[in-house]
Amino acid sequence: MTEDVRDLIIVGGAVAAQTSAIYAARSGMDVLVIADEYGGQINNTDVVENYTGFKHISGPELAENYLEHMRDYDVEEEKGEKIVDIRKNNEIFEVENESGDVFESYSVIIATGGHRRKLDVPGEEEFENKGVGYCAVCDGPLYQGETVAVIGGGYAGTEAAVYLSDIAEKVYVLSRSGVLKGEEITREKVKEAENVEVLEEALTQEFYGNNLLEGLKYEDENGELQELEVTGAFVEIGTVPNSDITDLVETNEGGYIKVDREMQTGTEGLFAAGDVADWGAQQLIVSGGMACQAALNASDYVKERKS
Repeated sequence: MTEDVRDLIIVGGAVAAQTSAIYAARSGMDVLVIADEYGGQINNTDVVENYTGFKHISGPELAENYLEHMRDYDVEEEKGEKIVDIRKNNEIFEVENESGDVFESYSVIIATGGHRRKLDVPGEEEFENKGVGYCAVCDGPLYQGETVAVIGGGYAGTEAAVYLSDIAEKVYVLSRSGVLKGEEITREKVKEAENVEVLEEALTQEFYGNNLLEGLKYEDENGELQELEVTGAFVEIGTVPNSDITDLVETNEGGYIKVDREMQTGTEGLFAAGDVADWGAQQLIVSGGMACQAALNASDYVKERKS
């Protein structure tokens, strides 16, 4: 075996990647974590109250805890650039970054998570960062005492609405489906907030303004076009998996990487875990469990080939 080939490369920088690194290191593997940035989408979450062992903790603080925990182990890191390709040459994986640097390993775990889904409606691109945003926790404080909208009534949308209700004077929630989803406790907080109004079966059609966002247009339940004056609008309609970094995997219709019960893709030695994979609910605790399985199974895979 070649000495400069690592046992495992983990691509990603959030809970699934760091959990994988911890379990792999504890299994005695030579581990390299490659990430363009750390924290992932948990950095955009105001408060986490459903992760076992933490009754109440901010998303950024929890993300920092993951990183500190990983660094308690002998894990090598490459941070600052995205991975653009993962290929396999005989038994060796080649992982290439944006600069063309190539890292080799016997196994790989893809834990790249996802990025915020966009609406793709007129004005969205024009007013991005000028009123249209994708992170209420990041940009919400800019709209103190103003009127804002949250596009989406699912997990992300209801959490954003609750967070913004303490900042903005008025919060509109545009729910395309006509119902609020997410955790019941969060839905109840939305309903109890006096400055939050839910617009059911509201389909956002356009953002408008003069340099800065001034409002949006939406189609109501009767198919009629309505206008809503807001200075801020947060698009919270879920994520798109970051799965387009290799041709070695098969994805489902949503772009999520298909894995088996061992978190292995269709390519031997190549695993996936977290929100990029088509397994289970998109929750921190699920991502951590998937990552544990992926790391332990990758360890078994490598040990078998080294024996």
